[in-house]
Parts: sequence; C-alpha cells; structure tokens
Amino acid sequence: MNRLHRRTVILRGKRDGAFDPNQYYFEKAERTRLARSIRVSLRFGRPVVLIAPRWSQADRFLDDLSVDLSLGDPSITARTLSLAPLKGLTVHQGWGWLASAVAEFCQIHLEEGPAWQAVSRRGFREVMADMLDRAEGGRRRCLLLHHVEHVPVDALHDLLDVFRAHREKHKDDLRFNLLVAGSVDAPHLQFPGAARFDLADFSPIEAIEALVEHLGPVEAEQLRQVVTILGGVPALLDAVGEGSDLAFLRDRQELWKALGPVAKEVRSALEIVNADPRLSARLERLARQGRLPEEPEHDFLLQRAGLVRSATNRRGDVFTVLRTPWFSELALAG
Repeated sequence: MNRLHRRTVILRGKRDGAFDPNQYYFEKAERTRLARSIRVSLRFGRPVVLIAPRWSQADRFLDDLSVDLSLGDPSITARTLSLAPLKGLTVHQGWGWLASAVAEFCQIHLEEGPAWQAVSRRGFREVMADMLDRAEGGRRRCLLLHHVEHVPVDALHDLLDVFRAHREKHKDDLRFNLLVAGSVDAPHLQFPGAARFDLADFSPIEAIEALVEHLGPVEAEQLRQVVTILGGVPALLDAVGEGSDLAFLRDRQELWKALGPVAKEVRSALEIVNADPRLSARLERLARQGRLPEEPEHDFLLQRAGLVRSATNRRGDVFTVLRTPWFSELALAG
C-alpha cells in the first residue's frame, strides 16, 4: 500500500470519526486541527497564507490537505506545487514558469504558442488574468504553492496582485483559490481577505503516528523515546523513520548517522548561529531555561535557522522555545 493510499484511509477515518468518536485525537493533534481550520477557510473561498518553518515538511502537509479537499464537500481539486525550481531564475523566467504551471493546473491551452510566454510585467499580468477568468467556468480548484521564498520577489508580487484583482472581480462565486506557503513571513504575502496560519510541528500523538507510518509496529515505549528526544519536528522524524534501526536510543552519536542528509543541515544551522556570539548566547539560555520571553531581533534569525519556534500561554504571552529537546543538548554541548 503506497503512502498516498495510506494517507487517504487515515484522513477518511479522522474525518468520519472512526479513529475516535469522542474527538480525543483532535484535542491532542495540533497539526490536524490546523489542517481542519485551513480546509474550512478554503471551502469558504478564502485564500490562505501559511508560514512553514524549516524542516516542517510543508509539502507533506499540503499533500494530505489536497487529498482531504478532494474527499470533502464541496469537492475541491487541489494540487501542491513546489516553487523551489525557481530559485536563482530571473524575474522573466519566473513569469514564464508560473504562467505555464497555472495553465497546466487549470487545464487551459494557450493557443498563441511560445510567444505568449511573459517577457514583460504587463504581458504576464494579462496572460494570468485571462487564465484565471477562463478557469472560473469549471470546477472548484485550489493551487497550493510552497517554497515561495525561492520565487523572484517581483514575479510573486505580480502573481498575487493579479489574484487579488481576480478575487475582487469574482467575489460572489470564486472557483479558483490559492494557498501560499513559505518559510518567511514577508509583507508582500499579506493581502486582504487571506487567512494566515503558522504550520505547527507535530504534537506527540501525531509524531508517533508519523513514526509508525515509516517503521510499522514498533514497541510503543521506543516510539515515545524517539519523540522525547526529537520532539515533533517532521523532517527529523521522517529521517530517522526511513531505514533507521533506532540505534541512537542506545548511543546518541548514532543520531547523526540516522538523520542522513538532514544532519548536515542541522550542523550548518548550528555553525551559523555559533558564529554570532549574541545568537549563540540566546540559544544557550533557551537550552538552560526552556523558554524565554520573545526577543524579535534575535529570535527571527533563530527561527530562520529552524532552531526555535514561538509559543503562547493562556494569557496570550508570547515566548520562544527550542523546537526539540535534542537542540538543547547540542546548544549546551557546543
């Protein structure tokens, strides 16, 4: 059974209450509740801005979201589209790439051939506006864009401007919608009517589910130990779940080997942070104290590195915490 089929079965079960008629799962599953909130927004025609920090596996989250959108009522045809291939391209190349992707998703044939490809801002905007208008005559669609931080800023700005105008024109019955996900919360991602969400890491119950999806039936205590060490950071859990024998539970040095390519990213993030005495000191204080009141100047950079996240208590106070207990060990060991 491939992953898509497994996730389809799981998502059907969660939606129909088969897993937990008392909704216990939903109370404990933060990411699942987030997905439900996003689905509600998209079904009501609201575009979504999703801030997805490093190692949050936004593509996996959006793949699951697209499946559930197609299963629900009203059914929405959704497709995830990574914009990572646009990294390093010029704005002109970005315009052409985006126009091709939207045309393919909306199943629209651009009759003018290669000449239509945008070589100017005006050309891109006209082509894109025409495609979105033509898409309104068909089924409900939602394009789930992620890695938007790799798009040339001007190209992304033009795409969102055209979509804003299109949304205003068709506000009574909008059938084309957008979700825009990126690791950086930038001003050009804020536009009227959009719902904004932060992609949370897995809660403990979701982290165990993610491990089981990779490892199969493993002793529950071992799964809990993994989550105790790594927390709910999706990329770390995926890495140790793919072919790992969990030897790092006995020897922590084995964890670097178990993480595979992700280990290099973690080392690089720590090296960059440790090169700045202020960031290094902030990271060590977080490791020792568990959480600290937010300091935007320093914490923004630590969030970009993927090492920390924001947390809010019941009174609404905002704190900064490390994303996994393992990062505390690394900060104190360094």
